Amino acid sequence: MATKLSNTDRYAATPERLLDMMRSEEYWPAKYEALGELEFTLQEFAQDGDALSVTSRRVVPADLPGFAKKIVGDKTVVVQSERWRKDGTGYTCDFSVSLDKVPGGMTGWMKIVAVGESESDWILEYRIKVGIPLVGGKFEGVMKGETEASLKKEFAFNSRWLSSH
Repeated sequence: MATKLSNTDRYAATPERLLDMMRSEEYWPAKYEALGELEFTLQEFAQDGDALSVTSRRVVPADLPGFAKKIVGDKTVVVQSERWRKDGTGYTCDFSVSLDKVPGGMTGWMKIVAVGESESDWILEYRIKVGIPLVGGKFEGVMKGETEASLKKEFAFNSRWLSSH
C-alpha cells in the first residue's frame, strides 16, 4: 500500500519570482546544505524558455529506527528529478525521488499558483511506495515523517533566500 501526502506553503512572492529562485544554479547546493545533506551534485540543470529540468543526487543522513537502519545504514543516496513548466499564470512540476537500497520511492507533482498579486501557494501532492515485504508500510511512515520535517526546513530556507536575493 502507498502512503499519500500533501502540503501547501504560502510565499510572499509571485510564481515567477519562485521559479527565478530555482533558475539560480547557486540556489540548489545552498538549499540542500541548509537541509543538512552530506553531499550534493547537480546532475542535470537545463532551462528552455519557461521550462526547467533539475536532477540532483544527494547523500543524506538516515535518522531511522532500527528495522530501517538495518536496510539503509547511516546514510542513503537520494536522486530527485523535477520537470517544471508554465501552467497558466503559475508553474507545474512532475517529480520523482529514488533512494538507493530501497525499492520504490516517491512520485508526485508540485504547483506554484498565484494568490493575489504578490503571494503564491506552493502545492505538493505525492505518493510514497516502498516495496519491502512486511516492513514497507513502516518504512513509508518513516519517509513521510522525514519528508514533512524537511518541507518545513525548505520553506524556511526558501523564505530567507527570497528576502536576501
